[in-house]
Amino acid sequence: MSDMRDLLEKMSFAGQEVGQKPGDQVRGSEPMPRKGGGKNHPFKGRLVGASESIEEELKEEFNKFVSEYGAAGSAIGNDTGTNPAEQAALRQQQTAQKTEIKNQVAGLVAQVTGARAQIAQLNKQFPQGANPVEKSMALRDMQGQRIGLQNQIEDLMSQIAALRSQAL
Repeated sequence: MSDMRDLLEKMSFAGQEVGQKPGDQVRGSEPMPRKGGGKNHPFKGRLVGASESIEEELKEEFNKFVSEYGAAGSAIGNDTGTNPAEQAALRQQQTAQKTEIKNQVAGLVAQVTGARAQIAQLNKQFPQGANPVEKSMALRDMQGQRIGLQNQIEDLMSQIAALRSQAL
């Protein structure tokens, strides 16, 4: 029994901060007075935890909100640490990088197109002459050139893929 009293003494009452005592608060089953006529709420001073200046609390809460998230209607909070000039410079830098990557990709695509044109020319050429040894040697040289050009195209395509992934 003494443990229960000690526990009750340690517990705080929500309205204690504003000077209320347990039992002074309004009960949920208590009806609202029909006649008041005054400017004050009929239960003023009897609400649990009610303070005298709710307006001050709301002002503090609003100011805290504004300092954390920015003024009403603004898209950027006050504590973001960046200014519009820095953001514009960052956007310009990103645009310049993307343009540079596009130019590099265009150059690589031109090299791929050139290599493919060389392969097409090799395919059109057929060694002339009556000597079969010379023909086979020429065909072997042409096949070696084709393989070299195809390897070059593969390397260029991997570079293009890498640059495109950077642009994202």
